[in-house]
Parts: sequence; structure tokens; C-alpha cells
Amino acid sequence: MAKITYVEHGGTEHTVEVANGLTVMEGARDNNIPGIEADCGGACACSTCHVYIHPDWVEKVPTKDDMEEDMLDFAYEPDPARSRLTCQIKVTDELDGLVVQMPEKQI
Repeated sequence: MAKITYVEHGGTEHTVEVANGLTVMEGARDNNIPGIEADCGGACACSTCHVYIHPDWVEKVPTKDDMEEDMLDFAYEPDPARSRLTCQIKVTDELDGLVVQMPEKQI
């Protein structure tokens, strides 16, 4: 299990425990975290689970692949250094304490 903090655009924080093997998106969905829509259900076919990784975590999260990089082109105000799709980040013990910040909106 890893504790993950999801920060809404307005600053409201939600810290939840997410089981290893799930994705950060599934953790948000399963805990009714607002701001992550996940329209494609985790297939990396949209950008509605877009977040900004907290600067302290950017180097600790596994790198994105080409497919995720391409989908981020459709995200709202992507940040080349910090934007990620939460459906592509598998939860492990190493992600305990991860903080993700949601954009103003998902598109």
C-alpha cells in the first residue's frame, strides 16, 4: 500500500491508501477523488486523468513512454516536466507519499 495525496486545483487535499498494483488513476476512482475523470478507463486513450507530479516526486516516478507522451499533447496545459497520466503510473511501495496536483480542468 502507498499513501497518495491528490490535490484539487483549488487546494483541497485527499490522502488515501492505494493498493500496490493498482494505478494512481484507479486509486482516485476507487476513492471518489474529484478532478480525475478517466473517461477511457485507463487505456491511455484520452488525457482526462492528467495530473502534475509534485516537484519532489518527478524524479522518483517511473518515466513515461511514447504513447503517454503523445496523449499528453491533448491534456489541459501540460507541463513537459511534471505532467503525467495517472492511468500509466502503477502503485508500488516506492510511491508511498506521492503527491499529485490536478489541473484546473480535464479535456
